[in-house]
Amino acid sequence: MVKISSSLVEDLKIPLPSVGEQRKIVAAHAAFERRIAELERVAAKRMVMRDALIERLFAKFSMGLTRLGSVSESITAGITLGSHRVPRRNPAGYLRVANVRKGWIDMDDVATLEAEERDRPRYELATGDVLVVEGHADPGQIGRSAVVSERESGLLYQNHLFRLRFNDVLPDFAMLWLNSSTVRDYWQSRCATSSGLYTINSQLLSDVPFARAGLAAQERIVEAQQAASRLVEGLRRQINKLRVLQHGFTEDCINGAVRLPQP
Repeated sequence: MVKISSSLVEDLKIPLPSVGEQRKIVAAHAAFERRIAELERVAAKRMVMRDALIERLFAKFSMGLTRLGSVSESITAGITLGSHRVPRRNPAGYLRVANVRKGWIDMDDVATLEAEERDRPRYELATGDVLVVEGHADPGQIGRSAVVSERESGLLYQNHLFRLRFNDVLPDFAMLWLNSSTVRDYWQSRCATSSGLYTINSQLLSDVPFARAGLAAQERIVEAQQAASRLVEGLRRQINKLRVLQHGFTEDCINGAVRLPQP
């Protein structure tokens, strides 16, 4: 662990604008923060509206349900880890529970394991696969799912995830349904806990109630969700851009590269 001594901190040289200039810099920084907070409130509201829209669209299927196992091509658990999986000669990236979020896959921290020749045909992910979380300490996170995109294609996946493949169901529709309140209620009533970890099994997953919907209906719901998500993503881009501008502007003001006008 890297430590910083008190003497290094004491010797640190920092710019020291006048008190008046400091107040103007703080005020400018606060103005950025207010605008960012406003956009974040709008983005959060848009997300709530998006989720509510999908739930309303799903409501019409509440009386026309079948079993997930009857519409999926396969439901397969991933690789069981162990000492023999410590990466040595054939390291391969694999997805864990932490990578599979609700509706998206986080690629910021992809771990590696020792891959065997027989692993690829059995455990390699392909674009359009749907991953479902098998265990979690929070019962509200049980069964959360995400779709594998081209970016994650070719990775392996661990045994605390299930991989679903479909023939006549759109992967994005399946993901949205598996993240819906209907399926969350199903898990809340059936998942078991062992030492504080709630888990599901392949049979429970196969028995998940699944909406009977034609491809046209599936496409309409996926398109509605994607359109609403684009609005949220646009706001997120604005927020990220403002954060970059805020950081650069504040640095320039502190270093004297930019002088704020008098009020």
